Amino acid sequence: MKVSVVVPVFNTGEHLTKCVESVLGQTLDDYEVIFADDGSDDGTEKLLDALAAEHDRVRVVHLPPSGGPGGPRNTGIDEAHGDYVYFLDDDDWLGPEALERMHAMAVRNDADIVIGKMVGHGRAVPRAMFRKSRDRADVLKDALYGILTPHKLFRRSFLDEHRIRFPEGPVRLEDHRFVLTAYFRARTISVLADYPCCHWVRRPDSYSRSRPDPAHYYGALREVLDIVDEHVEPGPDRERYYVHWYRGKILKRLGEKSFLEAPPEYRRAVYDEARRVVVERFGESVDRRLPFRMRVRAALLRADAYDDLFRLVEAERDVAIETALDGMRWDDARLVLRFTARLVDADGTPFVVRDGRWEPPVPLPISGGLLDATGERRRLDLYIRRREDAADHLLPVTVISSEVFAMSGEAVLDPAADPALTPGVWDFVARMDTGGWICERRLEGGERITRRGRLMPYRTENGRLSVRVLASEDERAWAEGPLLRRALKKIPGARRAVRRLRA
Repeated sequence: MKVSVVVPVFNTGEHLTKCVESVLGQTLDDYEVIFADDGSDDGTEKLLDALAAEHDRVRVVHLPPSGGPGGPRNTGIDEAHGDYVYFLDDDDWLGPEALERMHAMAVRNDADIVIGKMVGHGRAVPRAMFRKSRDRADVLKDALYGILTPHKLFRRSFLDEHRIRFPEGPVRLEDHRFVLTAYFRARTISVLADYPCCHWVRRPDSYSRSRPDPAHYYGALREVLDIVDEHVEPGPDRERYYVHWYRGKILKRLGEKSFLEAPPEYRRAVYDEARRVVVERFGESVDRRLPFRMRVRAALLRADAYDDLFRLVEAERDVAIETALDGMRWDDARLVLRFTARLVDADGTPFVVRDGRWEPPVPLPISGGLLDATGERRRLDLYIRRREDAADHLLPVTVISSEVFAMSGEAVLDPAADPALTPGVWDFVARMDTGGWICERRLEGGERITRRGRLMPYRTENGRLSVRVLASEDERAWAEGPLLRRALKKIPGARRAVRRLRA
């Protein structure tokens, strides 16, 4: 058997439907699906048994409740018959060709791990690791630590050979410990970036969304750092790994909406534990590798400036970018767009830079050197996002102007060069990464432009730019349908209804 899909399940109910439909609709010819039920008692267990009775490729293992996904996933590994194992959560779903494409890449490259492109639904997915496919990827160079969830294809014999298993029970960061250990042991890791394999969904009542005990959470983080220390010598490479968790699990977490809206005593407990682990494990040399937004937070944390830190993160809430379409033209059948993105506060006020230094929205007791933004790396991207399933595709962008908090560029949409550009409606999404802020927004504005070839750009009723991509048969139908278009003009409200559907 080629692949075993392992799905830990607990009281999922109706949320399981999309997952089941996707795993049973795969184009791969030889695979199985193992649902590891962690003590469900809401009827989910009966639904799973009915599925197994109806589908030969489905198996169900009923387990006593463990309080976390690690134990069910381990059971799935032990029960698997496939050469490879793929882990999928019960509220997520797969693209139809996901298993076939990942398995083909694994066999072609003799890979121990294949990371298929992920699409976030209510979740942020790192972009750097999915900019292009890689037969042999490097964990540091290609930023594979950017997402350490287990939604990946693993060679089963590789997991058994190195005794790689998940921590069990109600533990935090169990996926980080599993995936990071596998990264360090793997001979070959491949990245499949040209097909949306996994749709990663945020469910409000999921285990990962519950409020963790601060001491337990940061104790789990120490165990993750222990794995890094075991495999990486002290020095620049270890610091590059450390920055990932320092930024994402400590400094960024202190500014998240769910955290800021928590009770004051909980916020204080998290702050105290975060500061304790920073003092214990993160040398000040790691701070210098942070983008300056996070360097400022780190300085306040180290100085134990609790009130100043939270005054800053409150002021930074709802930071966003403004986007503008500056121009649009045709180059044969290619659509060329010029656009601008600018970082703004919640009230729409542009960020301020004076003499190369960022002026925070609140006064801070830190040196001006920490606010120097002149050396910060920044990046401007433009994606087209498929309306049907939120899968996106990166367009080539030439940067025209680049300031600290405002960038302009020119992007090209070429349907002949982009096989991923399937028929349907696609939205244009600008994304800017600068100084530690990573923001994206639909592209807005622009004048009306006529259709050409397979592309029909238009503005939605909200003033945003989208494009309808036509298949070849749609092109012929459009060319042969002037009578229909004239008829629509005579029906009151018909053209407006069609536009509304397209928006």
